Amino acid sequence: MNKPLDHDMSQSILLDLVVQTRWHSDEPGAEAPAIDLDSRLDSDLGFDSLSRAELLVNVEQAFGVQLPESLLSEAETPRDLLKAVARARGDPQEVPGVATGAAGDVTAPAQEVDGERFTIPHFETFQEALQWHARTHPQRTYLQWVKSYDDVRPLTFGELHQGSLRVANGLFQHDLEPRDTVALMLPTGHDYFYGFFGALYANAIPVPLYPPMRTAQLEEHLRRQADVLNNAQARILVTVPEARRMAVVIKALVPSLEHVVTPDELWSHPLACPAARSQADDIAFLQYTSGSTGHPKGVQLSHANLFANIGAGAEVLKADQDDVFVSWLPLYHDMGLIGTCLSSLWLGMHLVIMSPLLFLTKPRYWLWAIHQYRGTLSPSPNFGYELCLQRLSDEDLQGLDLSSWRVALNGAEAVSPATVERFIERFGPWGFRPETMAPVYGLAENCVALTFPESPHAPLIDTIERDRFQEQGQAVPASPDDATALRFVACGKPIPHNAIRIVDDAGQALPERREGSLQFTGPSATRGYYRNPDQTAELFDGEWLNTGDRGYMADGELYLTGRNKDLIVRAGRNLYPAEIEEAVGELEHVRRGCVAAFASGIGEREGERLVVVAESRQRTPSVRRQLTAEITRIVRDNLGIDVDDVVIVKPHSIPKTSSGKLRRNECRLRYERGDLERKSLPLWHQLARLSATGWRRYGVFAGRYLSRRLYAGWCWCVMGGVGATVLILANLLPTQSARWQVVHQTGRALARLTGTPLVVEGAEKLRQLPEGCVIVANHASYVDAFVIAAVMPVPVSFVAKAELTRIRLLRRLFRRIDVEPVERASGEASVRASRRIAEHAEGRRLMYFAEGTFDAAPGLKMFHMGAFMTAAVAAQPVLPIGLTGTRQKLPADRWNPRPGPIGVRVGELIWPEGDDWAAATRLRNQTRQAILELSGEPDRMARPAGKRAG
Repeated sequence: MNKPLDHDMSQSILLDLVVQTRWHSDEPGAEAPAIDLDSRLDSDLGFDSLSRAELLVNVEQAFGVQLPESLLSEAETPRDLLKAVARARGDPQEVPGVATGAAGDVTAPAQEVDGERFTIPHFETFQEALQWHARTHPQRTYLQWVKSYDDVRPLTFGELHQGSLRVANGLFQHDLEPRDTVALMLPTGHDYFYGFFGALYANAIPVPLYPPMRTAQLEEHLRRQADVLNNAQARILVTVPEARRMAVVIKALVPSLEHVVTPDELWSHPLACPAARSQADDIAFLQYTSGSTGHPKGVQLSHANLFANIGAGAEVLKADQDDVFVSWLPLYHDMGLIGTCLSSLWLGMHLVIMSPLLFLTKPRYWLWAIHQYRGTLSPSPNFGYELCLQRLSDEDLQGLDLSSWRVALNGAEAVSPATVERFIERFGPWGFRPETMAPVYGLAENCVALTFPESPHAPLIDTIERDRFQEQGQAVPASPDDATALRFVACGKPIPHNAIRIVDDAGQALPERREGSLQFTGPSATRGYYRNPDQTAELFDGEWLNTGDRGYMADGELYLTGRNKDLIVRAGRNLYPAEIEEAVGELEHVRRGCVAAFASGIGEREGERLVVVAESRQRTPSVRRQLTAEITRIVRDNLGIDVDDVVIVKPHSIPKTSSGKLRRNECRLRYERGDLERKSLPLWHQLARLSATGWRRYGVFAGRYLSRRLYAGWCWCVMGGVGATVLILANLLPTQSARWQVVHQTGRALARLTGTPLVVEGAEKLRQLPEGCVIVANHASYVDAFVIAAVMPVPVSFVAKAELTRIRLLRRLFRRIDVEPVERASGEASVRASRRIAEHAEGRRLMYFAEGTFDAAPGLKMFHMGAFMTAAVAAQPVLPIGLTGTRQKLPADRWNPRPGPIGVRVGELIWPEGDDWAAATRLRNQTRQAILELSGEPDRMARPAGKRAG
C-alpha cells in the first residue's frame, strides 16, 4: 500500500528498477554504465521503446501508481520518472531535511520548525485539506499532545494522513458502508485524530461522544449516549479498551450498533488514498448539542459550513500559520474540535492540546503551555478562567510570561463580568493584556462561532437598571454607583457574512437595548438536526434560526442575558438563574459552579416556586441550616424576592452536560420526583440494570449473530460440495467445452443454494462473445471468479496469479479448465507474460481482474497493464464488466459470507487503436472508465487538487 517515502528511499528504489530493467536488456558481457538520477535513458543507458515500457510497468508496480502514457516519450532521465511518481502519489517531490526537535522541546513554534511560508489553496473538504498538508509538508508538526511536562508527543501532517488511512481500512474491515455513522468515544490523544480523519477518509460520518468521567454516573451516562447512538444509527463505536465492557452494554440498547472496537483493532494496512471524494455540501460530522435544556440533538455540519465559519473567524482574528493554538478543551465539544483542531488543520497553525482532566487537576499546565509554546490563541469557557483564579498561587506563576497570548476566547457558557475583571487584574503582572480577553458567542447550530469582538479592546461591560430590565425588558444604562444594577458582558459583533437579530415573542425585530430572543443566519448555519424533523422545524423561522438564547444589542454589540427555557417569571419580573447561581456560589461551603436555580410547579394552580439547589461537602445539619439561611438572605438582598425552597445536596448531585453546563430542567425534574441525591450504585449493579433493560435486544442481537453464523456455515458446506464436484468432473470429462459447462453450472448452483440472486444486465452480449477477446472486470472479493463462471455461458480462460498454482489441489484443475498463470513479482515478468499470452491468444477468451488484488475499501484501484498489452498486441477487443454486491457478500479479510444479491453489468466491446504501449494505455483508460460507470464504484485513483483561492 502507498506509504510516504522519503526522498533517499524513493531514489534508491527507482535506480534499482532502472538497473534491473537495463540488465535484462543488456547484451551478454556488455559493460554496465554508471547510473544516476540524471543519466539519459536513451543516449547513456540505451533504452529503446520496449525497454522504456518495461521500466514504466516496473515503476508503476513498485510505487503503486498509474503514470501517464506521455512519459513513454517525454521522460528523459530517471529524475523525470521520480518527479512523475511523486505527483501521482501526492507526495512531495523533495522532502526537506527538517529536525523537529525532541518531544520535550516546547520552546519553538511550528513556523520556526519548518521555516516555510505557504498559501492555503481552496478546499472542498477537510479530507482535501489534510491530504494537501501531508503532500506539501509531511514533516511539519500539526500538533503537540502535552501529557505532562516530561511527555509531549508530536504528530506531523504526514503521520496523521498515514494513520487515518490505516484506520479507514480498518473501518472497512468492520462492514462500514459509505455515509455510515462512526461514533468516537475517545479521550484526547493521537488516536482521536486518527479515528476522526479515518472516518472521513472512509467516507463515513464521525460522531464525537464524550467518555464517562465517573463510574458513579455510569448508568446515566450510557443511557444518554444510547440516545445519541440511536439517533445517529451508528454502525461502529470506537472506544478505549477500558470502556469496552461498558460499550458492549450500550450495544444491547442500540440496535444499529454492530461493532465495538478499539483504535488498535482498527489499525490496518493503509489505503492507497481516501476511499471516495466527498462534496462540500456533504455532512462532515454530527455535533451533538450538550443537551442543557433537553435531549441531545445531532447538528448536521457540512464541510462548506465549517470552512465558512472557520474562515470568517480567522478573518476577524487575523489568524494564520504563524499563530500557535493552545487548548485543553475536550475534542467532542464544538469549541474544542472545530474552533481549535479543525481551524488549526485548515490554516496550518501549530496546535498544542492537553486533556481536560489534566487541566482540571493541574490548571497551571494550560498557562505554562502558552508560555512555553508562545501560544497566541487559546479558548476556554468562563469556568476555566475562574478555575485559574481559584487554584493558582503566585508560586505557581513565578517566571510565567503570557505576553504572546493575543486572543483569549471566552465563550461556550455565560461570561461573568466579575471573572473577566478579576482575571485581567490577576494575570496582568504576568503579561496578560486587557485587550487579550475576548468574550465571544457561538453555538453548534452555526458550527461554533457567531459573534467576535470586531477588534482588540478591553471587554465591554454594560451596567443597566434592574427594575426597568426585569419588568419591561429595556436595557437602560444605570449609574456605576447603583448597587442594584445588572451587569452584562458584550460578546462582540457578528462574524463576516453572518447576521443576528433580536425578536419579540411574535417574531418581530426589536430595536437596540430591547431584550428578546436571539436569531441568526449565514453560510455557517446548519441545515437541521439529524433524523429529527420536529426539532428542525422549531429551529427555523424562515431564513432565520432560533438560538434559544435571550439578549439585547447596544452599539452593534451583543449582550446575552440567559436562556428562554431557563427564564423565571415572578411577580411580573423576568429573573435569570445565572445571577442567583453566581451569587450563591460565592458562599464559603458551596461548590462554585454547582448551584442550580429554577422555577418549579410550572402551570400548577399554586403558581411557580423559586427553588435553589446547591452542592456542599458539609454534612453537618447545623452548617446546612446556616447555608440555607445565607442563600435565602442573598437572594432577597440581590433580587428583592424570597426563595420558596433551598436544597443542599452532596457533590455531583446536580446534573450537567458533557461540556459542564447546568441541566436545569433535568435538575427541576429530579427535584419534583424527590431524587436529587441519587444513591451511587456499585458498577456491577449499574451494568446489571442496563443489561436488564436491553435483554430483548440482546436476544435479537444473539439471534442475528447466530443466523449469520449458520448462513456462513451453510455457504462453506455448499462450497465444499460444489468444489469437490468440479474437481472430479473436470478431471473426468474429455473436452474443454464440457469441463467449462461443469464450472458454469456449478457456479449457478452455488448461487441458488446460497440464496444469492444474480441480476445480469446485457446477458445476450456474453452469448455472442467473439472467440478472440479480452474480458476485464473489477475485483472486490474472492466471490468474483465464481460469479463470472456462473454468468459466462461460453468457455473463458482466467488469467490468475501464478502463486495459486503452487497449491497442489488447484494445479491440475487449473490446467484442465485452461487457467493462464502469470508471475507478477515484477513489472518485467508481467510484460513477458503479456507477450507470451498474446502469442497464444487466438481463439481464446481471456478473463482478467485488472486490479490484481482487492481490499475491504470500496472503489476501483489502479489497473495493471497486462490485459491491455495482450489485447493491443493480439488486436483483440476488450469487454468491460462491472460487478456489484460481491464485496458485501464476502468482504476482504473476512470469512463469513452474508446473504444478498449480486449484480453483473456487461458493457460494449472496446477495440484497441494500435499495438504499441500508447495504444495499450489508452485502452486501459477507456476500459477503466467504462467499468467505473458499470460498477458504480468510486475512483480510488482520483486525487483531489486544491485550487488557489481568488
